[in-house]
Amino acid sequence: MFGTPIFNNFLVYHGWRKRGYCYQWTEDLLLALDTLKLKTLELHWGEAYAGTYSENNCIVVTAKGQPFERGMILECWRHFGHLRWNLVPSDQDPYYENTKWAEKVRARAAAKAFGPGKRHVVFQTQVESNPKTSD
Repeated sequence: MFGTPIFNNFLVYHGWRKRGYCYQWTEDLLLALDTLKLKTLELHWGEAYAGTYSENNCIVVTAKGQPFERGMILECWRHFGHLRWNLVPSDQDPYYENTKWAEKVRARAAAKAFGPGKRHVVFQTQVESNPKTSD
């Protein structure tokens, strides 16, 4: 990230940087954490002020089966790309869970990983005999 988060958004908006909006940081963090295949923790998409110019997104980590409101925020955008964490109830912004957006991010990543032309599964259609072991 370059400059303040708002200045970084200005650069992205005008095409001088390819990525850097808060939702992009959050998407990248979610996908990176998903690769860990966590067994006892759950990852949730959090958003504050959805649909406004003040919108901010984060990952909320909870123990398996615990409510979103008892989770810990992981967020990279506000502090210039450095990971920030705190509990959901103690954050300055009112975060709410958006499960549909998390599903969309994961589905899009899966489609890229396994989309057309990226399937490397080969099926053997016939059995060939090895001349050295044949009678």
